[in-house]
Formats: sequence, C-alpha cells, structure tokens
Amino acid sequence: GRRRVRLFPSLGVMLPIWLDPTLFAAISALLLALVFLHRRTASAAAPTAEAGAVLRAPPWQSPKLSETECFEAAVKAAPRLLGYLVDNEPQSLYGLYKQATLGDAPAGGAGGGLKARAKAAAWRAQAGKEAAACRAEYVALLDGVTKRAAACVLPPSLRQKPRCADLRCRVRILGTGHYLPPNIVTNREIERRGGLEPLSLDRARSGVTERRFAADDERASAMAAAAARQALEAAGVAPESLTCIVHASGTPEQCLPDGGPLLQRELGLGGSGIRAFSVHATCLSFLVGLETACMLLARADTPDDALILVCSSEISSRHVDPTDEHVAPLFGDGAAACVVRKASWREGSALHRAHMETYADGASLTEVRGGGTNFPFHRVDDRAAPNPAATREVNHFQMDGPATMRMVLQHGPGFMERLRPGLSSGLGDIAWVVPHQASGLALDAITDALGWPAERMLRTLDRLGNVVAASIPLTLHAGVTSGRIQRGDKLLLMGTGAGLSFGGMILTF
Repeated sequence: GRRRVRLFPSLGVMLPIWLDPTLFAAISALLLALVFLHRRTASAAAPTAEAGAVLRAPPWQSPKLSETECFEAAVKAAPRLLGYLVDNEPQSLYGLYKQATLGDAPAGGAGGGLKARAKAAAWRAQAGKEAAACRAEYVALLDGVTKRAAACVLPPSLRQKPRCADLRCRVRILGTGHYLPPNIVTNREIERRGGLEPLSLDRARSGVTERRFAADDERASAMAAAAARQALEAAGVAPESLTCIVHASGTPEQCLPDGGPLLQRELGLGGSGIRAFSVHATCLSFLVGLETACMLLARADTPDDALILVCSSEISSRHVDPTDEHVAPLFGDGAAACVVRKASWREGSALHRAHMETYADGASLTEVRGGGTNFPFHRVDDRAAPNPAATREVNHFQMDGPATMRMVLQHGPGFMERLRPGLSSGLGDIAWVVPHQASGLALDAITDALGWPAERMLRTLDRLGNVVAASIPLTLHAGVTSGRIQRGDKLLLMGTGAGLSFGGMILTF
C-alpha cells in the first residue's frame, strides 16, 4: 500500500509522502508533463537563426536555370541580402551588374553627389570585362554571401536582452479616420519636377506608383483635424467628450507650440482645457503615441469612459529634395487618427505587448540636420543676415538606404523575438501585420528574413508612399474600412524610425 517517495533526486531532497499507488502514478505523470512543457517553452523562446527564404534556398542555384537565368534570379534576390553584405560588396555587385548589362561605363565625370560618384567608380572598376564573366562573378559573390549569412546566429548580447512581457492592458480602438490631400502625384510628375530621366522610376525599387502632396496653403494641423473628425464619427463620440489629445507626427508644423495645441484649436476645442501634447519618434511616433494613450487609460484614476485621440499628420513633401532619385519617389503626405478607451473584459480588446529599441550608431543614416539649434536660419550676431550654414542640403531629408537596410536586417529578427518569442520565424496567431510603409524593398526584405506570409502584410505603399508616422495608422484605417481587419483579430503594428529605432505592438482589435 504505502511507499516512501523521493522527489527531485537531483536536489537531494527526501520528502516522506505516503501515497496510494494510483495517486503516485498520477503525480509522476504530471511531473513528467511539466518537465516536457518547460523544455518545449524554453526551446520556443530561444532566438532562432532563420536567415529567410533566400538564404535557405537561393533561387539562382536551381539546376533548371540557364547561366543568364541564374544571373537574373540573383539580381532579383540581391536587394533582400543587403543586410549581410560587408566591406565593398555592395559596390562590387553594382559595378558587376552595370558592366554585365550595359558594358563599359560612359566616359566623363559622374554628376550628382557622393553616392552617385561612388556608383560610377564601382562601374568603371569593372571596365573591359566580358558580360558572361561579370554575370558569373556576380553569382559567385552572392553564393559566398549566402553561405556566410546562413552560418550566422544572433550574438549573445542580443539573446540576453529582456523580452517584452504581456501587458494585459484592456483598451479598445473605437474608430479610425484618415485624410488624404486631393492632389495625386504620379511617378511621371516626380520625374518632371526633379529633372529625372523619363520612366526611370518604373525601374526603381521604391514600390510607389503614386502619392498625395499637400497644397501650398494646407497645414498639417488642419489635415490632422480632418482625420480626427472622421475617427470621432466612426467611434460615435463628440470632440467635446475627449479626455486627451495625443499628436504623434514626425514632421512638425512649427517649432512652438507643438502640434497638440494646434490640433486642439483646429477641432474647435481651444477653450476646453482638454490635455493636448505631442510625442515625436519620427516614423514610430504613432506607435509611441498609442502606447502613451494606453498607459494613461491604465491609470487607476482614469475614469472608465475616458476617451483619447491619437493622430499623426505629415507633410513630408516639403522636406524632400526633388532631384534625389532615391528619396523623391518615396514620400507622400496624409493624416490618420484613432480614438481609444478602456475595454471591458467581455469585449476582448487589449494591448498585449509594446516594445521599442534604439541603436544610435545609425543616427546619421537618416536625418534632416536643419530646423533646430545646430543650423539657425539667421546668425546670432546679425539678425538681418541669413546663416550661410543653413543650406538647402541640411534642410532636406538625407538617407543612406543600403546602410540602413543592413542595420534593419542585423537587429530586426532579434527585436521581433524579444517583442514576442517566435516572431523571428513566423506570425503564429497574428492575423494581420500593419507595418510602417518604408519602401517596397524594405517590406520585401523583412518579410523574407522573418519567414512571414506576404498575404498577411497590409500595404498602402503603392498608392500612398511612405507617409512617415502616418503610414501605420493609414494602413490600419485601410484594413478596417476594407473589412479585412475584424473585431477579435490579433494585429502586429511594427516599423522602424530614424535613430535607428525599432518599434512593435501586439493588440487585439
């Protein structure tokens, strides 16, 4: 009947437990199940070394392809491997591609900026080589990149960073809204404005075919108010019932005051006393603003019927150099908003996770250096004379696209794994991904690197472009109004911002 059981022998603990044989067997089975579950959970939580579909099965290595087809497949896949290129490999690939497809570089100096001159030098370095030899060298270089990248694992420093906890914050997005300037700008118009080669943007990898530009007399605060009114109407609430207004944009209308009071005034609430302020995290501003709103709602002294408006409004077209063939096609203008309140447990809506990481080694990769104290518009010692340091260049957006992509692919999988274990290799129960619409190349690269199904990534890039912080709420609004996003769906809102910062949020809509 009774027996003495030794539990946890590895700890040397003897516990005198007098058990019935049937009860003893049941407890033993339970302990084994717990051990199995612990090991399975620990394994699932460990960061993976998935390198994406291109690394697992390079498309140019198919034996069914001819030599030319291998080269074409390698060229198509190369942009998604930017994060794994080192030293002069990007320049070598560019030069080999140009030499293989166009022959020797034309005589004469290269125009444009430093980037254009570097590209021209990489092309001239391959002078005299036959097209077939360049194609073979291009493919061989990518073979080496994939072998090196496939052997990479996340460094211990990334694996040891704490993971995001489940917040269990019961909040609900009541309604969304948007505003798009009526002026539709096509790629042909961008080419004419910047003096670019006709049809050149059709060969670019921006993924944008048209975008909206604000009129000269349009203001960001008026655009924000239009989007806010639509969101308030969808939520079925009046502007006067708001508890707080969070303005979350990356391109401010003016230095002082911030966009919060300007939006409040545009809504006709200038004498209301409703709290209004701005958060600024460039392209991640909406995510930071939405997390701020959720944390305010979670306060113990916040009433259950409190309503918070979160709005992003961007006019980036006025900060973009129209002659920059890489930047000019990317950006568009627009605004989007949402209204949030506390959710009851019956509704099921909740913010589950919110996480952000910043790697300031990439701060100079995407920047507008003007507009602050470094480059004032006038000299301190002479109010009448303009500051010669406040040039056109420092007041326009500058970006090193390839270097930014390399940093994104270097840190992105680890960030996603810390946001929620398993996201670095799949979506699990996530119904829809609402990403920042950085560029077509960026969206394709991160999808491949993480093994996410492309059909679950919502896109508005082709018709709206990159609308900075408004990209995520505009895409969210499009998903809701199209009927793809339904109540109860689990969403992943994610993106990157200048800094270089990563942000992500998981919520049940």
